[in-house]
Order: sequence, then structure tokens, then C-alpha cells
Amino acid sequence: MKAASRLTPLFAILVAAVLLGSAGLPAAEVPAAFTKAHAVLEERCFKCHSHAANKSKGGLLLDSVAAMLKGGDTGPAIVVGKPDESLLIKAVRYGDENLQMPPKNEKLSATEIAVLTEWVKAGAPWPTEKKGGEAAGVKRRKPGSITAEDRQWWAFQPVKGVTPPPVSAAGAVIHNDVDRFVLTRLLAENLPPAPEADRAVLIRRVTFDLTGLPPTPPEVDAFLADTAPQAYERLVDRLLASPRFGERMARHWLDLVRYADGDGYRADDYRPDAWRYRDYVIRSFNEDKPYDRFVREQLAGDELFPENPEALIATGYLRHGIYEWNARDVRGQWDAILNDLTDTTGDVFFGLGLQCARCHDHKFDPLLQRDYFRLRAFFAPFQPGDRIAATAAEIAAHAEKMKAWNAQTAVVRDELAGLEQPYLDRAEKGAVGRFPDDIQAMIRKPASAREPLEAQLAALAWRQVVYDWERVDRNFKGTDKERILALRRELAALSKDKPAPLPVAFAAADVGP
Repeated sequence: MKAASRLTPLFAILVAAVLLGSAGLPAAEVPAAFTKAHAVLEERCFKCHSHAANKSKGGLLLDSVAAMLKGGDTGPAIVVGKPDESLLIKAVRYGDENLQMPPKNEKLSATEIAVLTEWVKAGAPWPTEKKGGEAAGVKRRKPGSITAEDRQWWAFQPVKGVTPPPVSAAGAVIHNDVDRFVLTRLLAENLPPAPEADRAVLIRRVTFDLTGLPPTPPEVDAFLADTAPQAYERLVDRLLASPRFGERMARHWLDLVRYADGDGYRADDYRPDAWRYRDYVIRSFNEDKPYDRFVREQLAGDELFPENPEALIATGYLRHGIYEWNARDVRGQWDAILNDLTDTTGDVFFGLGLQCARCHDHKFDPLLQRDYFRLRAFFAPFQPGDRIAATAAEIAAHAEKMKAWNAQTAVVRDELAGLEQPYLDRAEKGAVGRFPDDIQAMIRKPASAREPLEAQLAALAWRQVVYDWERVDRNFKGTDKERILALRRELAALSKDKPAPLPVAFAAADVGP
């Protein structure tokens, strides 16, 4: 949807309040000229000339009549009732090459210029202002409440059927209902419809759009030679059936859910199994998975579909936040992880920026702080953890195959573990000792005795122990080092008989009640 089709929340609420006719001003008495002019100013001018944007280029503000009459560096912006003498109207008309506003590549349409001209001509009507620039009639929302007016915001209304406008124009070809809406807007802006693309351009555009790749020369030749009425439809069907389609569409989704193959921050440690989530998204697009199923698998796949490996992989959505491997403030990091998950879910699934409501009720949008934390509470039991992405039968079969290999290598593995354990113990002691006393106490508690939050914080801290364990080889010395390396070589020689490992999902589960 074009940006011009909605007001920013501040001015949308202001205009809505004025139109409701509060403070003794009936809606019928609010001049239509103001409503239309304010929408144009807000959309095209306020980003450089308003208090809300904290900008006043050329010393000029345009968010009140008083500011316009005061003007900027070149004088008053309007002369009430006289558009031809008003610098604002001269600037948007581009009548003077030294006075053109907005810049050339953003010039107002003829319709927008006419709206501002009629507004000045009508006397530049504007709602009465109170001290501080607050328009009369603006209703302040009570803390912790949602008003009836809030509930009327356009984005929260149910989707309704729209009848395509009946429209036609010389030279315009209408293939579908979308063309009717586009042509209607073009005619409103006095813009002629563009000519149809030739077939060579068309196949290039649609192939890039659906697969992210150019068509091959044989594909272009085949399309140019296909003169059947449904040639284009068959081309689109072929591209939708291509594996490249899922790869192309998945890139958009993966960007939204902050997918990455590393942890972020300075260390940016590698996430070896994160790619399974990437491939899950690609498969979902290529299989045309229903969107509601796609959402459920990512938000709660471990609970709704616990026996489905695909659903376990899907919970990788919950794991894509950044992680700082050496953060000692475990409580603070856990809080940041939950906030990130809440914010991302608002952005991705609601299309709403919720971050402001984390600290207070949103100043303009109908988003309450208590509702932010109600949503965050859904993620409070979140427990990151790698999971075997296989069915129960596959896991049991693999365990059966491992019995023989475990028996064959038991002596070697036991000796190896005995030599490595003192080094692992020292690494663990050093890693745990870096945390505050309360976190150390949680780590040392038996798992069965931990409260749910203690289990989450201890698990997050334990990742730093594992980090040091994975680098313990550098601490081996003397005969221990020689023997450990010899045993590892012996174990590697026996690995040809070891069953291939089951796939691991970069996943999440529920810590408990």
C-alpha cells in the first residue's frame, strides 16, 4: 500500500479527533478544505517542516497556521485568502526556479496543489489551538485504556470485499481487476497508462520477480514462439513450480525473522544447524503450505506437532535473536532475548511496531504496556535447546544401531573420557566463576531443584561453559596430550562402523509451568 494512503499515528489521531467534533465543534462544521489540506501537508511537507519531525528547513514550520503566518527565512508562507500571493503555493507550483518545494523528484501532483490552493483561498481554516500547539478537541487516552476511537483505526478493521471500479481509457488494456484500480489512480493523477511491455521484457521481469534469476536464452525463445492465449499464464505456473521460487520468497521471510548463521556481536559464533530452518522455509513456500500452519509450526510447533520433525525445525524462529557469548549479566541478556522475540513477533505477524509499549503505553498508537507484557508472557517459558529432528521410530532405530558401536569402542572412550575430564572440570570451574554469585548458585543447583526461571538462566550461562569445553584442547599438556591424540586417532579409525548421526534442529521447547 502506498505511503500516501495513511496518516502517521500522531496526525491521524489529531484529525480523527477534530472530525469527531469534540470541544463543541460539530463534525459538520469542520471545513473539508482543512481535512484535505492537512492530509497533503502531513504526507508531503511535515517530514521537513514540523515539530513532530523536529525539523524546520529554511526556518519554516507548516504544522499550524500561526507558524505559516510567521514564516521562515523567506517570509510568511501564506497570505490568507490569497493563494497567488502565498509563498507556499508559489513553491509547490514551481513558478520560481529559486523557490521549489518539495524537491523536483517529489513534486506535488496537480490534485495536491489544487487542494492547498483551495485551502488558502478558503481562508486557511485550522482547528483552534491550545497552548503548546495541541489542537482543540484532541482527546488524551487515559493510561491503560483503549478508546472507541482507537478501535476505528483503519488497520484494525475487518477485511471487506471491494468492487473494482468501472474504468476505461484510450490505449489502456485491462487484463484483471488490479489493472482497474491502477488505471483509476493513474487517471486521477492525470498520468497516462504505460504501454504494455513486449514479450522479451515481460519474461525477464516475471522470471526475476518469481525466482530472482534471469530467464535462459532457450526459455526466452520458447516464450516468444508461444503465441497461444494462455502462454503467459503457463509461464507463471512453470516459475511457481520451480524450486527457485521457494528460495526467492524465503529470502523475504528470513530477513523479517532475523535469520542468521551466526550469533551476532563480536564473536559471532557459528550456528551449525540453523540452516535447517532456512530450508524449512524454502520447502514451505515450494509446497504451498497453508499460512496458518506455517505460523503455528514456528510459534508452537513443539507443543502442537511434537512428533513432526518439520515442526521442531520450525521452532528455530524462536532462536534467531543475537546472543553475546561472554555476557556475564545473564538476567539482562535473557530479558533482551525475550524482548527481541516479542518485538519481532509484533513486526512479523501483527505488522505492528510494539517496542514503544515496552516502557509505557504508546503515545499515539492504541498499544498498551500491559498488553506488550501479556504478549511477552507467551514467550516466558521459552527454552532454547537443540532437538533431534526425527520421529520416535527413527530415534529408536538409531539407538539400536549405536549399541554395537558403543560396545566396540567402550574401552577407548572410557580411557579418553578419564584423561579429558580433569581439563573439562577446570574449564567449567573457570567459566562458572566469572558469573555473579546468584547465577553460580543456580548452575550448581541440581536440575530437579531449579525453578523454571533458574533453569532458563542456568542454561543460558552454561553455554559459556560449553564454549570453553569446545576449546579445551589448547590446555592439554605432556603425556596426557600425546595419549589423548592417540586415542582419538584410534576412535576415528573405528568411526566407519558408526551409524550416521540423526539431524539436529536448532530449536526450542517449553521450560515448564
